[in-house]
Amino acid sequence: MPAVLEPVEHECLACYLYRAVCAQGCDGTHLSLLSYRDASAPRATAIDRKMQLLGGFCDCEVLSNAIRPITREAIQAVDNDENLVCKGVRRGTIQPCEHWLMRRGVQWGGGQFRRRSA
Repeated sequence: MPAVLEPVEHECLACYLYRAVCAQGCDGTHLSLLSYRDASAPRATAIDRKMQLLGGFCDCEVLSNAIRPITREAIQAVDNDENLVCKGVRRGTIQPCEHWLMRRGVQWGGGQFRRRSA
């Protein structure tokens, strides 16, 4: 079994997956997603099923189908395969930081990219 990167303290799911896929590639599973859940959001027990409903059947598909970059800094980093510094989130959440937008799916509002309401 390959060594999995550990999430940095307060690193969001999207930044962690981006860092893990850039460093290790994708093996066609949710290995990094589940590693993030175990280390940072242990109560998110259905995260793999939720990501599959959003079109994320492996780590790289989560980044391409369920989460997208929205800040200029994140878009440039993704386009140029550069490092991205996470804006940070509270422990236990699977919501992305300010750099990313998560697609709202079956449980999350109809399958569209929408910003969280205030």
